[in-house]
Amino acid sequence: MLVRLVLTGRALPGHTPESIRQGLQERLKLSPAQSAALLPPATRVVKSQLARADGERWLALLRQVGLEARVEALEVSSAPETVTAPAPLPTPESAVPAPMLPPVAAVAPDPLLALQALARDGLKRAPPGVGYVLQLLLVTLCCVLVPVLYSALVVGLAVALGWYLMHIHEYLGRLHNIWLLLAIYAIPALSGGILLLFMARPLFFGGQREAPPRELDLAREPQLQQVIEQLCQAIGLRPPVAVHLCNEVNASVHFQGGWSGFFSGDKVLTIGMPLVAGTTVQQLVGVLAHEFGHFAQRLGMRCSFLINRVNAWLESRAYARDPWDDRLQGWLENEDTWELLRWAGWVAQYGIALARGLLRGCFALSFRLSRALSRQMEFDADRYETLIAGSAAFRQGALRLHALAQAQAEVDRQNAHTWRERRLLRDIPEATALQVARLDAQTLQRLEQSLEEGDTRYWDSHPADLERIRHSEGLKAPGHLHDPRPAAGLFVDFTGHCQRVTRDYYAALGLDYQAEQLQDSQAILQLNDQREQALDRLYEWTGRQWRALPWLPLHLPVAEAHRQLGWQAVVDELRRLSPEISRAWEEAEAQEEQRVALGYCARMQQQGVEPRLGEHEPFVAERHLPLYRQIEAGDTPAQRQLQAAASLYRRRLELSLIQATASVREAARLLLALGRLYGDYARLREARELAERFLTLHREYADQVTDRLSQDALLRFQDLALKLLDQADAIAQTLFDGATLGGYLRLRCTRLNAQPGEPLDFFRHSGTILDSLGYAYRRALAEVASHGIDAETRQGIRGIRLLVKAEEAGR
Repeated sequence: MLVRLVLTGRALPGHTPESIRQGLQERLKLSPAQSAALLPPATRVVKSQLARADGERWLALLRQVGLEARVEALEVSSAPETVTAPAPLPTPESAVPAPMLPPVAAVAPDPLLALQALARDGLKRAPPGVGYVLQLLLVTLCCVLVPVLYSALVVGLAVALGWYLMHIHEYLGRLHNIWLLLAIYAIPALSGGILLLFMARPLFFGGQREAPPRELDLAREPQLQQVIEQLCQAIGLRPPVAVHLCNEVNASVHFQGGWSGFFSGDKVLTIGMPLVAGTTVQQLVGVLAHEFGHFAQRLGMRCSFLINRVNAWLESRAYARDPWDDRLQGWLENEDTWELLRWAGWVAQYGIALARGLLRGCFALSFRLSRALSRQMEFDADRYETLIAGSAAFRQGALRLHALAQAQAEVDRQNAHTWRERRLLRDIPEATALQVARLDAQTLQRLEQSLEEGDTRYWDSHPADLERIRHSEGLKAPGHLHDPRPAAGLFVDFTGHCQRVTRDYYAALGLDYQAEQLQDSQAILQLNDQREQALDRLYEWTGRQWRALPWLPLHLPVAEAHRQLGWQAVVDELRRLSPEISRAWEEAEAQEEQRVALGYCARMQQQGVEPRLGEHEPFVAERHLPLYRQIEAGDTPAQRQLQAAASLYRRRLELSLIQATASVREAARLLLALGRLYGDYARLREARELAERFLTLHREYADQVTDRLSQDALLRFQDLALKLLDQADAIAQTLFDGATLGGYLRLRCTRLNAQPGEPLDFFRHSGTILDSLGYAYRRALAEVASHGIDAETRQGIRGIRLLVKAEEAGR
């Protein structure tokens, strides 16, 4: 049988166009032009008139370099085609569109045909036991009774208040004191009315509406549609009425529209594109079978819906602060409020606190009752996943999900770091798949060990991984679907969907960016690698002593004693002083952290409050205020020791910069300018943390004192920030976007208004100022340090850590 080899136009997960081009040139010895002709989205015949064995061999070679391809059998009646050259050199005449699925006459049968047979035969369902059904109904009844009893309590309170106002006069006799009568009627009426308003409000007002999800047009994805329909038919369900896409390593199925779907049975499937990017067809379909398996228990899913709705309602009403709380507090703090009304407000506040305490208890009870049922439903859903994908694949599927979750967390971290340079990933799912491929053996081993650890606790909604694996392996199911192809192949426009959900993710975060700032995954990951390597070189340059705080005062001139030291002598002196410098830097960093606590206690003491630095350490003004002033002035012994060390580092920089490039010199100029800003940076950092503390304190204990403290802290932060921005505007730089350092800071805070305005709004919109300044300092210092290491290596200068490394090698 003769076959031909066809490119599908897609890259395998974990491969980029650049890596594919490199593989084609190195492994298959193709020219750059020949390699470019094969890169995605090229869909064409690569080789024709091949024996089956040769076709399989070429298929394996293309997959090794990252190209997705397939082998197709040639029809006997078809006209003979010209045999191509030994190397896969496609020509325009041989290009043919790639069909979605291999034809029936393909060399290897399509693994998805197993789903077609399974849809016809159906999966064996296990009806729930009588005991489980009774327990499910009992727990659901108990949970549903909670809001019913709460509603009854509100109605009872309203009836009691009405009865009091209508009948209290019968017990007053001939009381004619107008003020006493006013108190008897007004305080209960007002406080009871306010309490009723707060207690009844949760029954009629829901939470905030979320942004509409991205819906997939299944008509444009026929292969995915076929898989979903056949899977639902096999389980015995109606297909979902809609499919949504998201940027999570997860999939889920829920009732459409909440209560409307509860009664109609309409379901919505949500698929996380990072999950698709990093799994095989077998693993993805197994996950979908798990999610649809939940709905195989029709009674269980409806009971679960009711229980989850009640739990979510109880949690939000018991713990979430209502805007009306702030309005009531503002009313009580208003000095013009009538004293009688103030008393009514206080009574209402205590009633609200009592009602919330009751709701917290109900939530804890309802949540505890429903956890065991939730875990049992997970086991039942795992059964469907196991029947579809097989017991042997369950452990690997669980491991893959853990690896993808860790990879996405790392991608999010790296993306946030790159955003400091105004760059973002264009395709987060693709980057997640690439990051999984970069996980080292030690990390994978640690993830696999985590599957064997952990026990199920009574608060857990899901069983421990080990229990689920044992349950799946106990079924000993061979599985119906064994398809190792990338799950991305189920989509026609997989890359487009990934990029759209990435943009949706950025929109949800409120990021303001331009299209040209979105970059390929490989470029972003390589940029982060470069930044990590530069940071490692910074640690190496400082003998592993560098700390983020405080900044070395490199802007200060070199001390007289160090001006004549040679290059090696400077490094030797730094090595000799390393123990003292390391201790001083560590102590100075601790003092920067202590500075906020000292400032907080000092301001609280001014308000007549006796603060404490810690559980066992009271704040003593005579001892702690002088320390606070020393830290603020940079005049502690540790800080003075760092100033002496900075003189040696400044001399070392001057020597290494003699033959530096213009870009390195520009980084050094920015570094020195940032050093001059450190005093303002440290004061701004303290002011922001104090503002956060006082705002939190005001939310918990709202009164005139906490209100004044929070407002003063916000105003101080705004003043310091505007002053620092003015100074930054005068510092020219080319290391980042923006012609000046101030321009870079404003690009990072796009909603920041440099003009004085509402202090709280300014505080909320200026959160990245400190992070951006810290990153700019670290980036500039790392650039200079990297150059310094290279320059010292060329000059044969021995580094600070040389002796330590020799001692470690001797051990």
